[in-house]
Amino acid sequence: MERFWNYIYYSIYLFESNITLFFRKILNFIFHPLTRISYLKNNLEKRGSSFEDIDNVAIRVLNDPRYGKSITIAGIQMGGLLILIEYSLFNFLQVILDKSLIQYVWGDRIYRWIFLIGLLIIPGIINYILLWKNDKYLEYFKKFEKEPKSIKHRWCWISFGVVIGVIFSLALSFWLVTELI
Repeated sequence: MERFWNYIYYSIYLFESNITLFFRKILNFIFHPLTRISYLKNNLEKRGSSFEDIDNVAIRVLNDPRYGKSITIAGIQMGGLLILIEYSLFNFLQVILDKSLIQYVWGDRIYRWIFLIGLLIIPGIINYILLWKNDKYLEYFKKFEKEPKSIKHRWCWISFGVVIGVIFSLALSFWLVTELI
């Protein structure tokens, strides 16, 4: 389970990294005329830098697997997937019991807070244990980077299927709740 969850995390991280590179290319295209201004170019060269150096540093910082923007967004998405799974299970439980429980949850302040805290704490604990404890994900990322492209592509498709499956499960659970209760 740990390896599976880390593969999904890695695939989401790669997706975020590629999106970042895509937007950097768009920004470079838009701001390309600024790089032609000789005053700016000369001042950067005097300081031992260039627009390319700045861009490379920005990409390294944004896609740093330890503290970058891409890993942060991937972590948020991993938590979001678990929250969607939890809410789907809650809806399926309502269907199995043939009883609407949501009015009990939202009707009482204490139950509301217990529900919301549980909805957020459980994914945090699961992700901490499977991904972030002792930076476990970094070890998996190193292993995954050494694997052949065919395996990476397969896992990207599996990860995509898991994400679509979770979204489909949530939609199905809402449909069942509205139709059967």
